[in-house]
Amino acid sequence: MMPDPSLPRIQASMVIRNIGQLVTIAQQPIPGANGALQVISDAALAVHHGTIVWIGPDNDAEPLFQDDTGSPRDGITIVDAQRAVVTPGLVDSHTHLLFAGDRAEEFYLRRSGVSYGELLAQGRGILTTVNATRQASTDILMELAKARLDIVRRYGTTTVEVKTGYGLDKVTEETCLRIINNLNVLEETSPHQHSQVRVVPTFLGAHTVPPEYQGRSDEYVTLIVEEMLPSFVGLARFCDVFCEREAFTVEQCRRILSRAKELGYQLKLHADQLSPSGGARLAAELGAVSADHLDYASDADLDALRDAGVVATLLPGCSYTLRSPYPSARRFLDHGLRVALATDFNPGTSYCENMQTIIGLAMSSMGMTLEEALTAATINGARALQLENEIGSLEVGKRCELALWSINSYQEIGYHFGINLIHSVLVQR
Repeated sequence: MMPDPSLPRIQASMVIRNIGQLVTIAQQPIPGANGALQVISDAALAVHHGTIVWIGPDNDAEPLFQDDTGSPRDGITIVDAQRAVVTPGLVDSHTHLLFAGDRAEEFYLRRSGVSYGELLAQGRGILTTVNATRQASTDILMELAKARLDIVRRYGTTTVEVKTGYGLDKVTEETCLRIINNLNVLEETSPHQHSQVRVVPTFLGAHTVPPEYQGRSDEYVTLIVEEMLPSFVGLARFCDVFCEREAFTVEQCRRILSRAKELGYQLKLHADQLSPSGGARLAAELGAVSADHLDYASDADLDALRDAGVVATLLPGCSYTLRSPYPSARRFLDHGLRVALATDFNPGTSYCENMQTIIGLAMSSMGMTLEEALTAATINGARALQLENEIGSLEVGKRCELALWSINSYQEIGYHFGINLIHSVLVQR
């Protein structure tokens, strides 16, 4: 059949056809899409130089993207999705992916009844990983990070935030930031151009007080404020702090974050994870992009976060590992907050690279519906990184970052657990 000359001609470099379900999670209504996640059955999607230019029924793609002979127009690559379910690539907005060593012994001790707080008091916990990371070479750290990035990709994540915080001295923190930035360079030049992962760097110098500053935490804060933050401008997009009595006080965190904001960093906080630390209120006060954990945040804290437009990032992997009560996602949602989900991938309290597992935990243990959990793992994860205008949903004008699932319906996500449901990711930049 010859194309209808009255139809518009849309410029595209790639058309993905034969999509069983396209789960757009679009923020604006899409004609023909259904439900809270704006799902289109039997769909197609067109991309031009990394940007989505058209979404619609598969039957409509043929006349739009063929020439007068009925063949695909020159320069267009046709990808057969083979009836896969396609969603936005998952967004993991809180990880500590760059580290050396492991803490299997501490996991064993916690199973025997030793608390996380007790381990920190013994000089274990984060400091165990700090020692291992300081001793590792740059090459080893890079290889570890690349291997973990490959795992992250295989589970469907196409954008991942990576924090420092296991160096806690200027030299090692800078080394880690440069490795994180180099991961982006490697991804951009990778021969696997259709499976790249976007890496977002965060400076977390205020993760814990390093051993050489024990009893002198204010001096370490001064080092962060006066030397590290000015030196790392341009290497990190975000500055994060661990606001907790086992780490840094509200006043110390305010000092760090205020200076970071002056220097142009965007702000994140580990807030109210182990106790009501005041971190959530500080996040609202300073206009942080996200406040993460929030296990002990009060109703008033949640209202303050909502009013300030702060994304609440929940990390069920920590509750699973620490055997602590899961915060109720329903409570956050009922307060009108944007809720994101992330792995908190780290060697001590959430040794998990798999966002599919996190979605399942949010549904089974935190009271989220599948629609809420998928939204939290995509567009709201993007909001937690201030990337919601680029990624996190499949809409015309956004970047092409897709996860292709080996399932018949998106409703299998969280239902069929314990295996990897991702077939592949497809990223065009």
